Amino acid sequence: MKKRIIILLTTFLFMFITLFVSFFIIDREFRRIILALSLIFFTYSSIYFIGGIGKLVSSIIYGIGLGILLSLLPKYDNALFFIGTFLFALNPLSDFEQVVEERFPTDRSIISQLKGSYEPYYEYRKEIKNYYHLPQMRKIYTKPRYLKLRRAVTIVMAMLAVFLLIREVNNLINLLKHFDIHTFFASTYSVIILSFLTVILYHKGFQSTLNLLTVSIFPPISYSLFLVVKPTYLGIILGLVILVLGIIIGLYQYFSFRSRIVYEYYFYYDNEKQAEVYANALYEPFVYNEDFNQTVIFKIKTNIQFFNKIFHSIVVYADLHRFYITAYTYNRNEIVLYTEFHHQENKTITKFKNYLETVFEGSIKSDLIIEKGKKFYEENFFHNNDYIVARTVYLAEILKKLEIKSNVIISMVAYFNDLKDINELSNKNYTVVRLPEYDMKNVFTARIDMKVANVEYIIDSKVRELLLDLLINHGTYVRISVYY
Repeated sequence: MKKRIIILLTTFLFMFITLFVSFFIIDREFRRIILALSLIFFTYSSIYFIGGIGKLVSSIIYGIGLGILLSLLPKYDNALFFIGTFLFALNPLSDFEQVVEERFPTDRSIISQLKGSYEPYYEYRKEIKNYYHLPQMRKIYTKPRYLKLRRAVTIVMAMLAVFLLIREVNNLINLLKHFDIHTFFASTYSVIILSFLTVILYHKGFQSTLNLLTVSIFPPISYSLFLVVKPTYLGIILGLVILVLGIIIGLYQYFSFRSRIVYEYYFYYDNEKQAEVYANALYEPFVYNEDFNQTVIFKIKTNIQFFNKIFHSIVVYADLHRFYITAYTYNRNEIVLYTEFHHQENKTITKFKNYLETVFEGSIKSDLIIEKGKKFYEENFFHNNDYIVARTVYLAEILKKLEIKSNVIISMVAYFNDLKDINELSNKNYTVVRLPEYDMKNVFTARIDMKVANVEYIIDSKVRELLLDLLINHGTYVRISVYY
C-alpha cells in the first residue's frame, strides 16, 4: 500500500503543479491538453489507489480502446460515450482483474495502516452503522419494489457519472470544441459528487444519499453567486454567506452522522448476579483482541429510567473516544457498566469517569482489570448459558424482522478432548460435522446443527437441552449461529 500512497500523492502533486503552471501559459490549446492529461493521470491513479492493480489494468484497456475509437470515429462520439459507459458499468473484464490480482499480491490497505491497532474498533463501528441502517436493509428483503428502485437509480447514477467523466476528458482533448475553465471545474465537481452519491446510495440507501446531497449543493451555489451576481462585491458577500451556511449544515450533518449509532444487546436475567443483563450483541467478534485489554467496571447509583434517557449520549461518547461498552447490568438502583479500553488509553479512562460523574452528579466507583487471556468477559457473559440462549433468540428474531418465516438451523461449534464424546453426541437428534481444520493437539472441533421452529420458547428449550448434552459429553462451547 506504500506504493499506492506514493503514486497517488505524486500524481496529486503533479496535477496541482501542472494546473498552476497552465494558468501562466497563453496558448489555450496547450492548456487544455495539460488539463486533460492531468485529469486522466489522476483518474487512473485514483482507480489504482481504490481498486488495486487489477482494476487499473482493466480500466486502462477500456480507456485505450475508447480513445482509439474516438480518434477514428469522431462523428460518433456520443454513441461511443454510451458504449464506454456500459463497458465500465458492466465490466466484462472482471475475471481478468482477478487473474491480475492473483499475479500481483495486494499490499495492506492504507486505511488499515492509518487505523493501526485500533482497526478492530473501526470494524466494530462499521457493524454499528450496519445495524443502524438495518431498517433500510430490511426493505430490500421485504419490499421488492424498493429493491428494484434502489438498484435502478444506482445504475443510472453510476452510468451518468462515467458518461460525464468520459465526455469531459474528450472535450478537453478535442481542440475544436469550446473550452471554459468554469465549465471544467463544474463538470469535475459534478462527477466527483455523483460518484460519492452513487456509492452512498448503493451501501446506505436514499436517506444517507439525501443527507450528502444537501451538503454538496452549497459549493456550486456559492461559486455561481461569485461569478453571476453584479456588482462583484454583492456576489462575494452572498457567496460567502451561502458558503458559511453550507459549512454550518455540513458540520451539523457530520455530528448527526456520528450520532447515528445503536447499542444492540442480548437481554436476559442473570440469577447468579441477581441482575438484568444487557450484553453488547456486536462486541462478540472482538472479545479476544489483545490491543483492547483494559477492562474497566463502573458502578453507578441511579435508576434504569434515568439511565436509559442518557445512555445514547454515553454510547456516542464511547464511539468518539474509540472504546467498547461491552455490557451493562441493573439491580436495585445500581447500573454496572462494563467497558473495554485500548492499552494506550489510560487518560481516556479517567476522562470517561469524570464524564459519568458529571452526567450522574455523583461519585462513580470503578475497577480496572488488565488481562491478556480475556477470561473475564468469557466467564461473566460470553460462555454464560443465559447469554448463549439470549444470543440465539436474538439472531432468530432478526430473521423474523426480515420476514423469513421458515424453520431455523441452530449451529453450535464446540471442541472436545476425545473423539468418543463427539460420537456419543452424534447418536442423539443432532447433525454433527467434524471440523478437522480447527483441531489442535488433543483437541477436536465439531459443529452441531439442529433444525427448529422459529418460536422463542422452543429455541430457548432446545438450546438449553443442547448445552446440557454438551456438558454431559465433556464439550466446550465456542460459538453459536442461526441460519435459515
